[in-house]
Amino acid sequence: MQLWEGEKMIQYETFVPLYITNTCDSNCTICNMRKQNNKIKRVKPNKNKIVEQLEIILYTEGISAVCILTGEYAELVVRKNNIQLIIWTIEKAFSMGFNKVFFNIGSLYDEEIQIFSERFGNEERLVLSLFQETYDKKCYERYFGKYNIHNPKSDFKRRLSTPERFINAGFKQVDIGILVGLNDIDFEIDRLISHINLLKDKTEVIYVSLPRTCGVDNVEKSVSDKKYKEIIKLLFNTHSKIKLIITTREEIKMIKELLPYIHVISPGCSDVLPYTNSGKITNSIDTSQFQVKPLRDRPSEILNALPIKNDILYYDV
Repeated sequence: MQLWEGEKMIQYETFVPLYITNTCDSNCTICNMRKQNNKIKRVKPNKNKIVEQLEIILYTEGISAVCILTGEYAELVVRKNNIQLIIWTIEKAFSMGFNKVFFNIGSLYDEEIQIFSERFGNEERLVLSLFQETYDKKCYERYFGKYNIHNPKSDFKRRLSTPERFINAGFKQVDIGILVGLNDIDFEIDRLISHINLLKDKTEVIYVSLPRTCGVDNVEKSVSDKKYKEIIKLLFNTHSKIKLIITTREEIKMIKELLPYIHVISPGCSDVLPYTNSGKITNSIDTSQFQVKPLRDRPSEILNALPIKNDILYYDV
């Protein structure tokens, strides 16, 4: 996609998140998918439905990049089975014509990264998406738990080291970030920039995600629209190698205001296998990781509402 600003052309990427299950072994207090949440209706993966969702994203919505998401699992056999499903989904997406695939399944052990490396080599179209959420260990433990082998996301160090280890295995692109609203934002941006500096000479592209807490009651560090714009502009002006992602957690008005400072627009929904061929998209509190609104605009509706003059709304490599 392209936006013309006078004689300046800005190229955008876009991808759609696709949750293929809401099962999880972690117990993050801010997440509806947490294992201890007995109210959520669990949805197990279904390969036929996954293919159906990919077809809708690619052919109906006209978007050829996707982020595959699942929960994170403690038992090694379950983790292995999930990785095999993710590999199958990535292969299916590439075979259908997707130009880029992100995947977000939690932190990885070295042997798990090796599985991806053996299957995909240094595939440049594959992106590991993994947000540290917060770089403050005490804050991390507050929301994601102190280290416990039965709570996989509680492993702060393994999560922090996964993007670098993924790059060291030969992959070229990662997506890192923080959950804005968990902790003091100035501290987090400082640590995020340090993380970017650690990775920047080892890889070609670093995507950076800055989702604000949404549908969460137990956070204390909410960030105003004004402050949010300031940190986006700061990061935009700090590193030329990063690509800043804006999601539809933000209202259209905010996305429009930030268009000169972002590189990637990610419209979509945090519900499980939610996309349909017509109508609005369901964002049910009974199944979704978090709820923005009970009904969401279609990804193509979001993109069409933006002042982007190129009619071709495909992922732009």
